[in-house]
Amino acid sequence: MRWKVIVGNLGSILKLFGFAFLVPVIPALWYQEAPLFLGFFPANALIYLFLASFTVTLGYPAQNFGRPEDFYQNEAIVIVSLTWIVLALISSLPFLLTSTLTSPIDAFFEAMSGMTTTGATVLPFPLEQHPRSLMLWRGFLQWLGGMGIIVLSVAILTKLSSGGLSLLEAEAPGPSITRLKPKIKETAKILWYLYCLFTLMLILLLLGARVSLYDAVYHSFTTMPTGGFSPHSESIAYFSSTVQWIFIPFMIIAGVNFSLHYQAFKGNFRKLLKNSEFKAFLGIIAVSTIIITLVGASMGIPLRDALFQSVSILTTTGYTTAAFDRWPEVLRLLLLILMFIGGSAGSTGGGLKVMRIVLVFKMIKRKFKEFINPRRVEVVRMGDTVVDEKVLDMVVMFFCAYLIIFAIGAFIMVGLTGDLVTGIAASATALGNVGPGLGLVATDFGEVQQSGKLIMAIFMWIGRLEVFTAIALFSPQLYKKRKLRSILSFRKS
Repeated sequence: MRWKVIVGNLGSILKLFGFAFLVPVIPALWYQEAPLFLGFFPANALIYLFLASFTVTLGYPAQNFGRPEDFYQNEAIVIVSLTWIVLALISSLPFLLTSTLTSPIDAFFEAMSGMTTTGATVLPFPLEQHPRSLMLWRGFLQWLGGMGIIVLSVAILTKLSSGGLSLLEAEAPGPSITRLKPKIKETAKILWYLYCLFTLMLILLLLGARVSLYDAVYHSFTTMPTGGFSPHSESIAYFSSTVQWIFIPFMIIAGVNFSLHYQAFKGNFRKLLKNSEFKAFLGIIAVSTIIITLVGASMGIPLRDALFQSVSILTTTGYTTAAFDRWPEVLRLLLLILMFIGGSAGSTGGGLKVMRIVLVFKMIKRKFKEFINPRRVEVVRMGDTVVDEKVLDMVVMFFCAYLIIFAIGAFIMVGLTGDLVTGIAASATALGNVGPGLGLVATDFGEVQQSGKLIMAIFMWIGRLEVFTAIALFSPQLYKKRKLRSILSFRKS
């Protein structure tokens, strides 16, 4: 393990991330946020300018300490894992320096929730009371975290070559990486181009629906990463039904594998429509929407709310247009199941991923056929492709590891909150990077103890790193071996 290389690459990422603090300076100046320094300059703007210079300055000696050269897969795991923690710590500073939050754990929770696109919050309600610059900062954090700071680094930092693939595999939001171009750097750039394009499209549509520029930019920042933060206490229920309809297709887009979007932009719509995971993804949305509409008919739940919440929870966006915590128990259970499923592989969504769920059901079907006819030889296919047995084994391992970690989190949270529903929902929503839960965490985590918030922040980190990357960090074998070629093989699943 070459720690100089690790520190050097962290320094390069810090230098890049420091410029993100310039974004909230714009609303601070535009809205002339109080208090004013020298009677005319917003103090909040000074805070972000200071943090920008501080972070960039911190990155320079770190980069010079170790040359940011190519690295092995075990080093990539450490770089990615530490990057999310370090950036969350730095990102928490605005919440403390603006006195919006006084507890470092609360600030870390809010920053980690933003970076991992979870969308859970501990900010005091109403949300409208907080500075717009700070609210935009937490929204921008989700936008950066959606496609990933590491992916952005691979796209921009020219010194990354073969090590860039390991870094992208360890961080990318999904169980698979598809090379869209021969060079991994070009693949990362294409992902970000698509991401920015969809963000811009949503901004323009919202502006066309007479949404304010601030709200249009903010909610575009939190929709495409399937983040779910909103500056309004009512979330998306704040807007008209027309605006709510606009969000639905973009949440679906964000929950679909971005490599399929690339194929669609090239005119290869057939590949999109024939994709097994895509069809299963749409099927889950349709079935859950029908169930909510039929069961909730007596409560007057409209089709719009049924569809919106199905898409929002499945894609792990976490926006709300209805108080679903008051829905019938069977519908609350359905939403909890959707939290586990999550978005598609290669999307910005969290959860187990639709691909893994589909593969698990295909494996169950194969075993059932083999049980009926032991001599029958069955293979598992995704579309026209036969899935390798090693990949299936890794899917099962991931599935089991995910459920075990969830169970541990639920056990801890039930003990801390004294409520079964709250404990289960808190663990599921944190690990799946969803945001809203049920019970005491239906709207925020403000009533959770400090220790519980810290644990849930760690669970968000584990979920964002797709479990295995986070677990590998605690393996002594990771630091003993110079090169581990198989440790990220689950990414190929």
